[in-house]
Amino acid sequence: GGWVRLRGESEAQTLSEAHLLALVDAWPPAVLPHLKSPAPGSSLTWTIEFVQPLQSLSSEDWCLYRADIEHARDGYGHVAAAMWSPAGELIALSRQTVTVFG
Repeated sequence: GGWVRLRGESEAQTLSEAHLLALVDAWPPAVLPHLKSPAPGSSLTWTIEFVQPLQSLSSEDWCLYRADIEHARDGYGHVAAAMWSPAGELIALSRQTVTVFG
């Protein structure tokens, strides 16, 4: 993971759930960098929860995204991830099952 924010906005906007969803989905699945060679992959399942109430964040704010691979084997990876505000407050929780074809 790492830091992520929206780009290309002409002026700052307040982030909505749709913006946050795009930010969480900006990073490739965490299992792909561990492969020995490039391979196609796809989400099999994906759930996301937004911590309420939503914080007032701007499209100019950088958010921290971190993903942990809980288990990966035989073409499947299970990943838990979270995103935090610049102030360190939890914004979203994500769970994903990724399939790798190869």
